[in-house]
Amino acid sequence: MSVSHCMHRVLDIARDTPEADWPSAIAALPAACERADCGAPRSCRDRAADYLRMQWRIRRRLEAKGARRG
Repeated sequence: MSVSHCMHRVLDIARDTPEADWPSAIAALPAACERADCGAPRSCRDRAADYLRMQWRIRRRLEAKGARRG
């Protein structure tokens, strides 16, 4: 099975949690996947942290582009 079943929590954090609270939301995730059929190459918490760091950088770059145009 793919990792997609683990990523729903991460997407919920990105959508529903203020960015300032992302670190505590990530820390609350289990270190290891709760599902035996997980396809994640590393821990789900690490994968979540990587994904949210990427999202944070993308948002900052988009904001910077918008500020330069405005």
